Amino acid sequence: MNTFEKINIAILLATVSYIVAVHDLLSRVVGIDPSTRWVITVLTSVGLFRLLFVLVFWLIKRSDALLAVYHRERFLKGLWTYRYEVDGQEHLGIWRVEQDLSSISITGYGLDPAGRIDSHFRSISQMFEHQGVDEIMFSRTDSTSGDDHFARSTLYIDGKSRPNWLSGPTFMRVQSVLYGFEEAGHRNADLVLRRVEGQLSEAKVVEALCEGATP
Repeated sequence: MNTFEKINIAILLATVSYIVAVHDLLSRVVGIDPSTRWVITVLTSVGLFRLLFVLVFWLIKRSDALLAVYHRERFLKGLWTYRYEVDGQEHLGIWRVEQDLSSISITGYGLDPAGRIDSHFRSISQMFEHQGVDEIMFSRTDSTSGDDHFARSTLYIDGKSRPNWLSGPTFMRVQSVLYGFEEAGHRNADLVLRRVEGQLSEAKVVEALCEGATP
């Protein structure tokens, strides 16, 4: 049972409790016949169920802490940084993750050691589960050549790196398979992403990355 189903059951139980309480209260009122009593109970309970449903999910959507409780180990919203080496050359980058109740969007860019953008990318699918792991599709553009290609990225999210139940994981590994142009079939197998903690600006994050620090 997922979190969405659990919330719906909790709202349904609250509504049933309301129905029992209101029906019992109205049964004590003299002059209200049983049919009228049931009409009042049903109409108000339907309204209550709808109100609770909208209110609960509105509150979750507005609060990162509640979103973290809702998504648990799959709460990825925020800034993430990465670094890896190919043929002795270091590559750096940033993921910007936007997430709500039902969707996730990832944009970002790669950096050379001097802090210049050498590629940019965006997700073109939702995160989906495949054989027990999470995957997502990206479109990537090389800033120098303008070449475009696609990537299927497998996310190995470390659920145990979640510091508490009001936050998401802080560490994950990503393996990407590239498609298109000369890099078809090339695999970036050692991509380590770390969540940026605190309220650092993106400029400060880039500066720290280029200095070799972990933001």
